[in-house]
Amino acid sequence: MNELHAWLVGDMSPRARVVTALLPALVAMGYFLLGYVAYNIRALIWGVPREYTNETRRSSALVGYHLRFYFFWVINPLWKLVLKSGLSANAVTGIAAGLGLGAALAAGFGRFALAGWLFIFSGILDTMDGRLARARGQESPAGAAIDSILDRYTDSLMLFGLGFYYRDSWVILPVFLALLGTSVTPYVRAKSEALGYPLADGLMQRAERIMYLGGTVALSPIFEALVFPNDPRPVHWVAALGVVFLAVTSNITGISRFASLVRTIKGTRAASNVARDRDRAA
Repeated sequence: MNELHAWLVGDMSPRARVVTALLPALVAMGYFLLGYVAYNIRALIWGVPREYTNETRRSSALVGYHLRFYFFWVINPLWKLVLKSGLSANAVTGIAAGLGLGAALAAGFGRFALAGWLFIFSGILDTMDGRLARARGQESPAGAAIDSILDRYTDSLMLFGLGFYYRDSWVILPVFLALLGTSVTPYVRAKSEALGYPLADGLMQRAERIMYLGGTVALSPIFEALVFPNDPRPVHWVAALGVVFLAVTSNITGISRFASLVRTIKGTRAASNVARDRDRAA
C-alpha cells in the first residue's frame, strides 16, 4: 500500500522513476518499431495502403505522408476495437478529452511519465472520432465543432499543467509562448477557411505537437533519474527542451500561416483588379 501511495504522489526512488518511465516507453517503442518494419515490408510488396488517404490530410516538414500512412496502419488494431465497441464519435472525443485532462493534472503534480503517455494516447484517440463518424455516416457540424473545441482545451490544459509545475522556473516563459503559438496557429487556419482562403500547411501542426510534446514529457523522468537521482523536484530537462521546441515551431507556424494568408488575400485582390481593368479596357 505504501508503494502504491508513493507511486501516486511521485515520491519514488531513482530506480522506480526510471522503471515507471522506461517500461511503457519500451513497450510502445517495441510495438511501433516492429510495426514500422512490418509496414515497410508490406508497402514494398503490396504498395502503400491508400485507404488512409482521407485521414492523412497534408504532410508537414516534420512528418511526411510516409509516416502518416504508417501511423494509421499501425494503430489499425485499436481502430478496429473502437469501431466494434459501439461507442459514438462524440463519446470517443469525450474520452480523448478526459485523458487530456488527466495528462494536465499529472503534469501539474510532476508525474511526467504518466502525463506524457496520457497525452499521446489522447491524441491517438482523437484521430479516430472523425474517422468513426465517417465510417458510420454520422458526420455533423455539431460533432466537428465539439471535436475542434475540445482539441483546443486539451492542448491548452496540458500546457497549463506544465505551467503549474514550472511556475517558479524559467521554463514558464516558453510554456506561455507555446500556449500562444498553439492557440494562434489553429485560429489562423480557421480564419483563413472562414474567409475562403484555406491554409493547412506549417511546420508544427497538431499531430506533431502531440508527438513531440508528449514524447519529451513521457521520457524526461528517465534522464532526470539517471543524472539527478536525488533531486526532489527535477527540472525535467528533456520536457523543458520539448516545450522550448514547441514554443519556437508553433509560433513560426502561426506567423507563417498569417503571412501566407495576407499574401494570398492581397494576390487575389490584385489579380481581381487587373482582370477588372482589362475588362474595362476591352
